[in-house]
Amino acid sequence: MEMIFVLLFLGLTCGVCVRLFAASYMARVHAREDSHIQELITSAGEILEGTDGTVQNFLALMPDGVADQDSICYYFDKHWQNTSEESAVYKMRLVCSASDKVKEIQVTFEKLQNANEETSLYTQTTFLNHFINKCPIIYKINFMTVIINTIKRV
Repeated sequence: MEMIFVLLFLGLTCGVCVRLFAASYMARVHAREDSHIQELITSAGEILEGTDGTVQNFLALMPDGVADQDSICYYFDKHWQNTSEESAVYKMRLVCSASDKVKEIQVTFEKLQNANEETSLYTQTTFLNHFINKCPIIYKINFMTVIINTIKRV
């Protein structure tokens, strides 16, 4: 009888350890995703600030994208290297719009589960006024508060 309790206790302990290791692995995967997403969003924001925010400028500075009329899709494998759409695990979609006064990008990251299923990882919309680029450098720092970010982590 005592041996049954010992085996039951060891089985429960083993189950708890497996769950802890699985949770640790998922936390590591999410941290890597967040790190790469942050790096790519920073690059997109820098391109938006330094150019007029058109699809052509993004493609010139971030090649390997598949462009539509006002959007670009980038595909990444599980190691965040650029790849084709067929072998992609992650997808970054940039939607660009620019007017005389404001330039805007919406960046969306999705994890591609299979051909019919996409899981949204992150969405951010960034607006930037054109007059920031025409101001002296001292005023640029103060006007950077004009950038409005809407961040969503699903």
